[in-house]
Amino acid sequence: MFLYLTKSGLQINKEGWTIVITDNDTKITRKIPFNNIEWVVIFWRIQLTTDVITSFLKAKTPVFFLSKYWNYFWKLDSIEIKNVELLYKHIEASTDNEISLLYAKKIIISKIWNSIIMLKRWARFDFFQQKQLIRFWEIIEWLKEYKIKVGNSNKKSELRWYEWNASKIYYEAFWMFLPSWFEFIKRTRRPPLDEINAMLSLWYTLLAQTIQMILNIQGIEAQLWFFHKPKDLRTLLVLDVMEMYRSWIIDDMIIRVLSKDAIKKEHFFINTTNSSRPVLFSQEWLHIFLSEYYKTVFSKSQEEKFWNYKKLSLIEKDLEVFKQSLVKSNPDFYEGFKIK
Repeated sequence: MFLYLTKSGLQINKEGWTIVITDNDTKITRKIPFNNIEWVVIFWRIQLTTDVITSFLKAKTPVFFLSKYWNYFWKLDSIEIKNVELLYKHIEASTDNEISLLYAKKIIISKIWNSIIMLKRWARFDFFQQKQLIRFWEIIEWLKEYKIKVGNSNKKSELRWYEWNASKIYYEAFWMFLPSWFEFIKRTRRPPLDEINAMLSLWYTLLAQTIQMILNIQGIEAQLWFFHKPKDLRTLLVLDVMEMYRSWIIDDMIIRVLSKDAIKKEHFFINTTNSSRPVLFSQEWLHIFLSEYYKTVFSKSQEEKFWNYKKLSLIEKDLEVFKQSLVKSNPDFYEGFKIK
């Protein structure tokens, strides 16, 4: 069970082998066995007792804390002995310029490959704006060129430049599949300046937490990077590998949800009093959002080639291969994650 706590003011206590969630406004309570909880995401101000925190730590249950505005605060984590051999091999790969560049290239080639595949899939939908057809195929060809350039890159600064340009034109094509009543000019992160960017930012945040959870379970150090530049103490490997899954999971989810009219412009409102938080969303939207994310990532898929698999399990299998490539000190063992 994946537990999302979204209402400010909830009180979380422990009774025996269960947690008790109490809504202080309505006084309604709900009891959930600890053994049923696989991970927890907490939004805003929710109180956990020391007994609850201790139980999560002992069970090694990932607990993520987000602000009201979906910023990632921190993760509740236990002190445990890591796989030292794997850690040393990972450090060697991360600090070796040639090996690190090779992993980075595999990740970005996979990202561009998956972007091309997803764009072609979306082009089959009825809502595709046919008037953009010529520009659409121009973008596809540009992405193919950037994929080749990434493969021929000899330094990370060059690789990052190609990735940045590929992302820029990819989002131009992504815009072609969005309803006209949602504005989206370009990808903006801090802060997201429109509803689409707000959705992308929040869903990317949850995807990052999902990947971090998998890396933790696999015993892979999330702060040893290959592509992203070191900033503060961010989990850079999460950002690295997440590049391969963005279009396949999050971008596809947004297009499908909007095509079904499940999320409307009324679910958002513009915050004119705070330029750092220009787009806010309703509680109803948050519930729709979390439901869609759960169904997309943790439920069985009916996609061609992926029948009867959860997307989560495919990510787990991919990162297991990545882990084995580190253990074997053989980057060629890992090809990156490419959809069919």
